[in-house]
Amino acid sequence: MTLSPHRRLALSATLIAAIAGGVSPATTAFAAPSAPAAPAHAPAAASPAASTAPAPDMEGVAAALNAAMANGAPGAMARFTGPDGVLTRTAGVRDRASGAAMDTRARFRIGSVSKTFSSVVLLQLVDERKVELDAPVNRYLPGLLPDDRITVRHLLTHRSGLADYTDAMFARTVPGFESVRNRVFSYQELVDLSLAEPRTTEPGVAYKYSNANFVVVGMLIEKVTGKPVGKEYERRIIKPLGLRNTSYVHPDTRIEGLRVRGYLHPDEAGAPLVDSTEQTVSWAQSAGAVISAPADLNTFMTALMRGRLLSPRTLEAMTTVTPTDATNTRFYGLGLRRYDLSCGAQVFGHTGTVQGYYTYAFSTRDGRRSLAAMANTSNRGAANTALGGTLEAAFCGKKPAAAAKARAARGVPPVLPAEADLPERR
Repeated sequence: MTLSPHRRLALSATLIAAIAGGVSPATTAFAAPSAPAAPAHAPAAASPAASTAPAPDMEGVAAALNAAMANGAPGAMARFTGPDGVLTRTAGVRDRASGAAMDTRARFRIGSVSKTFSSVVLLQLVDERKVELDAPVNRYLPGLLPDDRITVRHLLTHRSGLADYTDAMFARTVPGFESVRNRVFSYQELVDLSLAEPRTTEPGVAYKYSNANFVVVGMLIEKVTGKPVGKEYERRIIKPLGLRNTSYVHPDTRIEGLRVRGYLHPDEAGAPLVDSTEQTVSWAQSAGAVISAPADLNTFMTALMRGRLLSPRTLEAMTTVTPTDATNTRFYGLGLRRYDLSCGAQVFGHTGTVQGYYTYAFSTRDGRRSLAAMANTSNRGAANTALGGTLEAAFCGKKPAAAAKARAARGVPPVLPAEADLPERR
């Protein structure tokens, strides 16, 4: 990725996924929704059974981590869970100043993987009949949006047409970051920034990724529950699942305990990397300000896919997806991505990018296999693309040389190209 003064923070993801063996498929404790709308698209088929799933190619995972480093990340890591246990790989450093090696126990900022946390909380409110997916947002937040046609479902599927205010917020990489590093925004300020921009589409017509959608989701959660969104994460997800390294500390700038430090590449060639670890992430809040660690992300995604957090009908709605681009390999449901890999495996989760960190958190639909991956930079798209190779390696296993050559001859990429949670300014 070329670093020019006209670049904006590109935010994408590191592969992460779900944990496995120790999480039992307990039934949800939440009531079924009153009258969920019939899905417009059929839900995804389950991933191949564990007995037929290929063994993860951990050499391939390690190669992807090293490739992320070769493309600008000081370090990278991945944690895979499956029927045979936990497998981890690390590369490089989590702290350039001390030289401390990357560590899968360390905490980091997960960026837009936070959107899945927010979606789960809101969908639990749907299960509790406190929110209706197809009700206008303005029913719950009167006068907030200029169009009564925008529904709760439109927010969760990025089909509201609300502009992504971050398009204008990050005029440059490092200067753009420094302008918001310590700022504290209100939800209303972020919504106002979005509404000042032209809407991108009519409600429900097309997918257009926007952080504004999940800022409004946070507002909905707080309005309906009467409690801060961080308290609802804790009460509904963090404590029930025993997530020891997951927190929402907005607007505190610190990452407590063992942590991975994040780094940005400056606009000036040859200038030193900028440590971006301490920041409010107030520009994102319920769209991207959660802190976590690989084991917790594994646990979260596995529990979600196994039905521990939502009713069966609401989980089916969440995993019912529509395409996000022309590749027919990437889809979006309700705060949840689905990637279709070259081997036919389908994995559900989310990508995340926040200044200094790329993250992926994905699981098979049955929750039996999961991957969490992270690289500690966020404005080097090539590093993100390389990190994406952990998905193919972990869920598809080793590829015979002949098959790899055949795919290359057909023009099929060996890994999914990087998908940014925040688009680049060119």
